[in-house]
Amino acid sequence: MRIAYQTVMHHGLLRPMPRVCHPAVTTLLALAVLLLAACSKTAPAPPQMTPPTGGETINGTERIGWTQSAADAVELSLVKYAIYVDGTRSELAGVSCDVNASSGGFACSARLPTLTSGAHTLELASFVSDGGILESTRSAALRVTVVTVIESTVSVGSDAFFDALSERGVSPQLIAGMRVRVELVAGGLNRPTDLAFAPDGRLFIAERGGTIRTVQDGGVSDPATVVEAFSRGDRLLAIAVDPNFARTHFVFAMIASGRFFTLARVREVSGTFGDQAVLLDNVPAAQSEPSASLRFGPDGKLYAAFDDGGDPRRVDDRSSSNGKILRLNADGTTPDDQAGASPIYVSASRSPAGLDWQRETGLLWVADRADVGMAAVSAEPRGAANGTRGAVGQRWSLPSKTVPAAAAFARAALIPALNGNLLVASGEGRHLLRVRFDPLNPSHVAATEPLLQDVVGPVVAVASGPDGAIYFATPRSVGRLVPE
Repeated sequence: MRIAYQTVMHHGLLRPMPRVCHPAVTTLLALAVLLLAACSKTAPAPPQMTPPTGGETINGTERIGWTQSAADAVELSLVKYAIYVDGTRSELAGVSCDVNASSGGFACSARLPTLTSGAHTLELASFVSDGGILESTRSAALRVTVVTVIESTVSVGSDAFFDALSERGVSPQLIAGMRVRVELVAGGLNRPTDLAFAPDGRLFIAERGGTIRTVQDGGVSDPATVVEAFSRGDRLLAIAVDPNFARTHFVFAMIASGRFFTLARVREVSGTFGDQAVLLDNVPAAQSEPSASLRFGPDGKLYAAFDDGGDPRRVDDRSSSNGKILRLNADGTTPDDQAGASPIYVSASRSPAGLDWQRETGLLWVADRADVGMAAVSAEPRGAANGTRGAVGQRWSLPSKTVPAAAAFARAALIPALNGNLLVASGEGRHLLRVRFDPLNPSHVAATEPLLQDVVGPVVAVASGPDGAIYFATPRSVGRLVPE
């Protein structure tokens, strides 16, 4: 069972475009299926749902998802759907189904009808029209509780919410039936671009102008320059902390310098950064809005993602780092197990905004600004067919207003409902998008839901803290989500 908060697209692996039949043939096939149903007088197979134990808490604006059995897409197109709300039947409108079937059938979803606050029982049925209605048996019952979301009354500006925190204290929100609040972690910042935690619990906040602030014991340091000779117009886009930070104190920085990207490593000492070493440079950067991401993977390797440098043709150019994710040792060298002795891990993104690993599947999820979507990348120990170590599987579209700025999985969250969810920060969308996965197939997106919509302003970075709180940045502040 899936409750989806936005339309979910691109189910299943990418496949070659199928051969298209002549329209007359397609029409005849559809008529044949319809005649067969009419003659046999049999109803279609019922929708398949797997309701969660104990039901779900929703706000009533979601989409409901199910799997429909059908011989092919032609037969599927003849099927309509009814929803029973507390036993009262109505036809579902705006049904959307995937054109490719999985092993369980075709994935479908539709927006829920208007529901009043309180508890409801939902059941689905499929039917075809043949002068009368041939309807299936009903699906398993889904029990939902509709609650009203508590909205903030603070006027919205870049950081109006945080400016008013000292007066209002907290702004209660509701996530999966749990009341949570937003706490101010650091204010007065200069365009944060990334968040990273040191093993000792300190939070490093990267600022676009080339500085890093350190948050420790509730205090915020003055900005410290991350690299030497940082020029006007250069941009600090991303930072990553060495997994062996307790020993090395290494922090890695991705910089858009002029027309090129530079990957540098510095050593942190008491909140200052020195001993600069350039690991990679002269990678072309897109001029209008350069985009790159930087993270250490579960294997302890450094993953650096670069945009296409303003030329989409570079994505398929094996001699270019653009549009690629590179997998590197901490000293910038190529790991011995990389395919073809090349640092290129995979060609995955024209404009990477964030990357993180899903614990349940081991997949690397990459958020892309250009495509307003996400790609799932699996590791290929022996190297994929194209000579890279990673292989792109499914691609998913995000809601059109969720142009991603960053992405991170929620781990050990203080808000249990967020555990295992992918959180996508969106400046343009002015929210934090919650991406939920199918518990029966964790590699498949089941639902999306915008959090903090128009409450804190543009959300430009996100991270899961070691304390279980969800940290996020706006253009001037860093806040965190915690239980109320």
